[in-house]
Amino acid sequence: MLAEYRVCRSDEDYAQYALFFIRHRQDFSRHFSLADALMHTLETIQTSTIVLVIDKQEHTIGWAHYRYVTPDGEAHPEGEIAFVDSAITTQAHRSSRLFAEGFCHLVHHMAAENRHIRFFQFYALADNAYLTRLYSKFAWIVGQRNGYHGTENLFSADFASLLHYVTKYTKSQD
Repeated sequence: MLAEYRVCRSDEDYAQYALFFIRHRQDFSRHFSLADALMHTLETIQTSTIVLVIDKQEHTIGWAHYRYVTPDGEAHPEGEIAFVDSAITTQAHRSSRLFAEGFCHLVHHMAAENRHIRFFQFYALADNAYLTRLYSKFAWIVGQRNGYHGTENLFSADFASLLHYVTKYTKSQD
């Protein structure tokens, strides 16, 4: 395993997330000021589940945060849609293996946490050809919006199929 994945539960976990986000806000968006990062962090802590990515030296190297929503977008702990708001790792730690490992962990964690999930959704910048190719391997573009950073594609995947896919992938890596 390349990293440990830990759901934020304590004040120390949330502080670790906030510090990491503030330090790496430019990786999230070149346009994020310190004030933007602080506001985003405070909102995220209140509305999302945050998963920290921790390396073998116990350093935070990334995070993902998600929430469950109903089909009409209302937050609900047993919502049918697992919506990933964002995920990021430091530039130095980005790799296909870490992405696959973290993605599999996240999907398995969600499946254990909420048995009502029907869809897995997230946005990604439409002009990022690499991400569009990567995400199109397991999800479909079902919409677009004008986001803070430009046009974003809304990707969606059937959760049961995605869980089957990542379970098969995980077993092949053992």
